[in-house]
Amino acid sequence: MFQFVKNYIDSKRLTFLPSWVILIIDLLIVISFYTLSFYFFTVLEITFYKTFPFLYRCTIAVCVYLFYFLLFKTYTGIIRYSSIKDALRLFKATFFTFFTIYLIDTSYLLLYGTHIFVMITVLYTFITIYFGLIVFRVLVKNAFHYFSHEQKSTPEDLAIIGVNSTTIALAEAFLEDNSVYKLRFFIDKNKYLNGKKILGIPVLAKSNSIISILRYYRIKHVVLIKNYLEEKEELELLEDCLRYKINVYNPKLVSDFNENLNSKKSLKKYTIDELMFRETINIDNANIIDYFKEKTIMVTGGAGSIGSEIVKQLTLFNPKKILILDQAETPLNNVQIAINKLNSICPCVYKLIDITNKEELQAVFDKHQPEVVFHAAAYKHVPVLETNFMQAIKVNVFGTKNVLDLAIQYGVQRFVYVSTDKAVNPTNIMGASKRIAEIMVQSRFSTQDSHNRTQIITTRFGNVLGSNGSVVNLFENQIREGGPVTVTHPEINRFFMTIPEACKLVLEAGTMGMGGEIYIFDMGKPIKIKELAEKMIRLSGKEPYTDIDIVYTGLRPGEKLYEEVLSEASRTLPTYNPKILIAQDPMYCYEKVERFLYNLSTTSFNSKQELIHTILELVPEFIQTPQD
Repeated sequence: MFQFVKNYIDSKRLTFLPSWVILIIDLLIVISFYTLSFYFFTVLEITFYKTFPFLYRCTIAVCVYLFYFLLFKTYTGIIRYSSIKDALRLFKATFFTFFTIYLIDTSYLLLYGTHIFVMITVLYTFITIYFGLIVFRVLVKNAFHYFSHEQKSTPEDLAIIGVNSTTIALAEAFLEDNSVYKLRFFIDKNKYLNGKKILGIPVLAKSNSIISILRYYRIKHVVLIKNYLEEKEELELLEDCLRYKINVYNPKLVSDFNENLNSKKSLKKYTIDELMFRETINIDNANIIDYFKEKTIMVTGGAGSIGSEIVKQLTLFNPKKILILDQAETPLNNVQIAINKLNSICPCVYKLIDITNKEELQAVFDKHQPEVVFHAAAYKHVPVLETNFMQAIKVNVFGTKNVLDLAIQYGVQRFVYVSTDKAVNPTNIMGASKRIAEIMVQSRFSTQDSHNRTQIITTRFGNVLGSNGSVVNLFENQIREGGPVTVTHPEINRFFMTIPEACKLVLEAGTMGMGGEIYIFDMGKPIKIKELAEKMIRLSGKEPYTDIDIVYTGLRPGEKLYEEVLSEASRTLPTYNPKILIAQDPMYCYEKVERFLYNLSTTSFNSKQELIHTILELVPEFIQTPQD
């Protein structure tokens, strides 16, 4: 029998009981103990009230237990990792059940002059049921530990940095599970904890140098609480851990314990996103959330990395409808699959449309009447657009003009243009095309009638980690293939932020102001691409220049060493969000812009140099690179 159960657990890879199974078993325990209690007191010749038969009384009790099980979510935990918190939730559920039954009985007595329950039996049953539920969980923990036991190699030493409820719960899992890691000690900054023990594990707090302790005890695996240390100290520790090949894990990623700790894959390492040390950005402004509620919202480029994340975040605000436009079939299908997985109640309409086709675009505006437009559609790959320069103008300039003109024509409330830091002092066709579009949308705002005007807003930010074509994706593939990792120049640097935080700021900026503004985001400090490559190689467990080489390929056409988010002539104004500033770029006269766009659309350019000469009329800060 034991062998059968063990084989079943192994074959099904059963690591925890489903919540619904736990709930059913808990209810069976309640029914069983309630029935046994009834017969026990019957044998003791306790007289029960005849108000209701036993079956009715049992049904009332079970329903009350079920209500409090659901209320306190006693069935949602993973039993094999049950803790004091789980026992406390069970106690609350059973105690409130007892108290509720007492209230029901007292109320019935006041109304009808007789009892339903004998309270001494209810109290006894409450106690036995509580211990029955606890025993069930203890048995399950022991059963999993016994039947999933495997012969393993010697556990590897691990230390936990910081002492709080999360790390203590994680430590319990390490101690109770058949883990490949052996928890050696906690490290804490509180000197009063030095020499103390938690769960029998010693706490070291005798040195300010955490890396010295780790190296002295030859620890190769560390769990680090995010923001436990000051940002500078945390950065230095992680850099040291990368240098000395110490794996660092984030307890937030493993606190749910969805996997066994008997696998090295069950602990999640810090990712390159987390190593950027930017604060988490949350939208908790009620006015912003309310603004998007019940709105019909269009997102162009909705299958791209930025557009798709904007869509995902918008679904949380309960808009009336989201129109997702993109010209790429497969990515659009992938977005549809991803949105369906979110189980959002927000209706989404997916349109395979090229924004340069104004007739098809107008049909969407005419049918769905969007109230807010996020324009994220654009060509963005600098080297590709240096060769295919007219496509950059066609899509990034005139495609934007199509969307903008229709937004104004159909009375859209807000038009939010997603730009890039490459539009500042551009050195390539891509950046120049985005700057032209910035100038166009900003100047177009002033031409509208003062009544019912569309609020036209531009957002500008730098590179996003993990976006389509991101250097991070390139490095990941090169590292996976064993290298070398290619960097264009040893001094090249870029501003970075994650896709979710960039999109949160786009959504917030999109509700600010009265129109005509260019909002720029606090991108933090620029990161050297060479250092980014070195970090990623070390995160993969390899050593730069030894295991995987880094080679320099030279700047690509149109590429510059340093990105900017403001031109020298620009100044900024603050907003209520310190991460969002207003760029005081000079406002252009739309008549001049309109003449420029007419010349741009009617001239046949035989070379990129001819196009650049025309662009300089509107964007004199366009800096031609030597490759041009």
